[in-house]
Amino acid sequence: MFRNFVKATAVAILGLAACAPEAAAPPASKPSDSFPVADRAFVDGAAQVIAQDLGASVVFRDLAISDTPGQGRSLCGDAALPGEAWKGIIVRKGAAQDEFQVLIAGDSLSPRALPQCRKLVLKYLGEAAVDWYEAETAMNQAGCAHIDVNYWTGWKDYCQGAQIKPAKTQL
Repeated sequence: MFRNFVKATAVAILGLAACAPEAAAPPASKPSDSFPVADRAFVDGAAQVIAQDLGASVVFRDLAISDTPGQGRSLCGDAALPGEAWKGIIVRKGAAQDEFQVLIAGDSLSPRALPQCRKLVLKYLGEAAVDWYEAETAMNQAGCAHIDVNYWTGWKDYCQGAQIKPAKTQL
């Protein structure tokens, strides 16, 4: 009799467990989660535009909002699909309410060359009275010979203003 009671109890517990609602998965984090509340709509809108261009499973890193005098606000950082190389991104607010302008780096600079390339872009790209031979030599030696000029011009123009960075580090 005791054995039947234990079996009945076990069956009842398993039956109730099967009927219990599953624990809800925590909501997926958004790129805007660690930005100030006032900036979240801009970051979310920009992230949606990048997801349309690169793919829905895109992930972001090193995001910052740059407020450049005379140029407005831009979201600057990196984006990638899982397992793929990181690409520089710039998303600027357009004239219309839901309009964005997007620049995605079309080059494949190595992570090692990237810091030096940034310095050289600031020094040479678009500057007047540049010794082109000196600039070309420096870019080649640093591994920056095949930069995406459109992207890097945008990075220089739109991502060097006052920075608003997220409160916590992103993946």
